[in-house]
Amino acid sequence: MNLSRRIWVGGVVHFAFFTVVYAIVADESAGLTLFAAGIVFAGLLAGWTSVWWRRHGDMSSDLPEADASDAAGPVGVFASASLRPLALGAGMTGIVLGVVIGVWMTLVGLAIVASQVALLVRDTDS
Repeated sequence: MNLSRRIWVGGVVHFAFFTVVYAIVADESAGLTLFAAGIVFAGLLAGWTSVWWRRHGDMSSDLPEADASDAAGPVGVFASASLRPLALGAGMTGIVLGVVIGVWMTLVGLAIVASQVALLVRDTDS
């Protein structure tokens, strides 16, 4: 995670630098918005990798004398077969179609997505 964290922090620095350059050179708000979104998304991943590293420490791939056997063992918890991803897809489709059809469709999609995310979180915790 040490390398991943450095890559994403570098992404934040990259987007921040080019946002400043773009703001000086161009007079367009859409480009600045996209660069700001890049900063936010790279910062989100940099923050997540930093928190993960603080909780779990270095991964075996970060250690200089590591070999393949150091990474053996349980990887994590994986959900069993479920129809929830299909329901999440239907909810996201409802949200997107709500832009065209109407607000009521967006609200239905949001309700489906919120319920499925809550159920997925509940299943992961147990």
